[in-house]
Amino acid sequence: MARSLILPPPEALAGQWRMYPEGAAPQVCGLELLLQSPRVSGDLECIAGWLGERPANWEPTPDGLWLYGAEGTGIVHLNRQKADRYEVRLKNGTVLVLVRDTP
Repeated sequence: MARSLILPPPEALAGQWRMYPEGAAPQVCGLELLLQSPRVSGDLECIAGWLGERPANWEPTPDGLWLYGAEGTGIVHLNRQKADRYEVRLKNGTVLVLVRDTP
């Protein structure tokens, strides 16, 4: 039976997140998805080390979320794995993980 993907509202994804490469002793970078614009803030230089560019904006998609650069071009699409967990496999084979930062 087919299942429709539903576009989550930005409010459902806004907040504090952590990004890190999957594997042993990962370096963790903080990322905040803001509703205004919608912009991103946090340790953007750390994240740019993996993506090659600083993310500036974001947008939810039915199957994940896009991170965009300052010029509005898509840097990376992270695929939703389960609630509050997104992943992308980079060209070098590294899997980047984005998880909601739970207190």
